[in-house]
Amino acid sequence: MDRLPLRPYAFGWFQVEYGDALKRGDVRPVRAFGQEFVLWRDHDGTAHLMDAYCRHLGAHLGHGGRVVGNEIQCPFHGWRYDGRGECTRIPYSPDASLQSRGMRRWPTVESNGLILAWWHPQDRPPSYEFPRLPEYGHGEWSRYHRHAWQVQTVWQEIQENIVDSTHFHYLHGVESLAVVDRFEPRGPVLDVNIVHQFKTPRGVQRGYIQTTLYGPYLATVRFRIGDLAEILFVDAITPRETNEVELRFSLMARLSGIEAPDMSLELVNEAIRQVSQDVPIWNHKAHRPRPSLARGDGPVMKFREWARQFAVETVPIREVACGLAE
Repeated sequence: MDRLPLRPYAFGWFQVEYGDALKRGDVRPVRAFGQEFVLWRDHDGTAHLMDAYCRHLGAHLGHGGRVVGNEIQCPFHGWRYDGRGECTRIPYSPDASLQSRGMRRWPTVESNGLILAWWHPQDRPPSYEFPRLPEYGHGEWSRYHRHAWQVQTVWQEIQENIVDSTHFHYLHGVESLAVVDRFEPRGPVLDVNIVHQFKTPRGVQRGYIQTTLYGPYLATVRFRIGDLAEILFVDAITPRETNEVELRFSLMARLSGIEAPDMSLELVNEAIRQVSQDVPIWNHKAHRPRPSLARGDGPVMKFREWARQFAVETVPIREVACGLAE
């Protein structure tokens, strides 16, 4: 039995890195979608993601490549590429034609302290955006608490948890059986709201988890318990290999405008605890295309219908001809 009979990759925006982890002039290799990329930041401060292998003789720019001004230089023969992926210089052949020698670049943006890139195997342009979060950098909210997990699964299995309302009680010990009171798809965006009852030092309190998915790999999650505590985090999935993903949470705790800021910080730990309980399930569970569902399971099949729009054939894009030696 194939444990995960799903296409492992989908098109969309994904997190490449944290912005503060990539300084001006930094170059590093990135593995995603079973491919090699190079991530670099030019001297003007702009981050770029490109295919990794030099168009000349295939050196990996992420291993030994260096930034020269606003260009990246191959470590092997000194070819240079700009942020658009265009070849700008062959130092030992100054008269050589540079056309058709460029590298494929991937649309890259920096927002909310995250470096995001757009991936589509057919090289189609971005079809939606990830929003700016007004809470990021706001004085009422903490800086990011960062946590990551390596999971042997595919993106859909992780994001399906968002609508699997009953597992919060049985796996995570939430006081009540949760109820999905909103499931609203808007093209590539999906809004989900789940209502819970939580045990707190001030008695049982009503709370909710509001999630908005922006494509397959990025979501914002707001977790609030009454007027006591609140957190907001970015749920980011980066597919590494066919059935291997990195799941990153970037969590902010609300520290003012709420009754119990210490409880907000505890909610950060609680979110990390719950996902750490999910990981061994994801590592070993099988995807049931036709699950035997029961009343109260949540809108699992509606979620899968929404998710299908991102499935694509991962046919590699043909490289343009390199041109003749001169």
